[in-house]
Amino acid sequence: MSTDHSPPAAREVFADTCILLSFVQREWERTDETELIESESVTVVVSESVVDELRAVSERRRDIYEDMVDYLVELDADIEEYDPGDRHVYFARNDAKHVRNLQMDLAGRGDRREILRDLRTFVRAAGRRVEYLESLLADQTIDPIPPLELRFAMDGVLNHDADTKIVTDAAAWTADGGSGVLVTRDSDHIIQNEARINELLTEEQGPAWTLQIQLPEHVLAGTTPAGQGD
Repeated sequence: MSTDHSPPAAREVFADTCILLSFVQREWERTDETELIESESVTVVVSESVVDELRAVSERRRDIYEDMVDYLVELDADIEEYDPGDRHVYFARNDAKHVRNLQMDLAGRGDRREILRDLRTFVRAAGRRVEYLESLLADQTIDPIPPLELRFAMDGVLNHDADTKIVTDAAAWTADGGSGVLVTRDSDHIIQNEARINELLTEEQGPAWTLQIQLPEHVLAGTTPAGQGD
């Protein structure tokens, strides 16, 4: 009798855009997202909506980083004084926390030359990481078509078009045989609304569409926290 020594099949999870962005911005973010993407025991699945948002946000933030470099060079100012509102650069609401964290981290380094070097190095590395993710996830990128009525209804819960697309994409993937696990760190729109999301999915499409919404660290640990995935 032969013994099967092949490794167990990787667990599939559907990743929100914020997970991929944390990998791209890993110098300034938590490490769980990078570990998740590089894990051999987890297969990350995304949709075209996730990839499109990743590209858009990465390009927008690259413009912000490059403007920060220009600001430091042209005005001989301190990094903590940088205010995108005073600059000719597009700045979305969800960029604010990231930029503040970046400013605080860089300000602690003190030396302007080091700050400029680190920013320039990061801009180049971030671009390479986006390309790496697109290549890595090419075979796990899906293009589900959830009902338009479901997207309209979900937008009434989340009030955020990008998150509505991602949640309904994940639900359609689940109904088509996916694991049902949506991994995210978006507490403002997704995590805090898990019960309402699943209630709506059940009402509109049935229980086969419901999601288990988890943090990256819980996926890596193979656990579902109490109150999640109910």
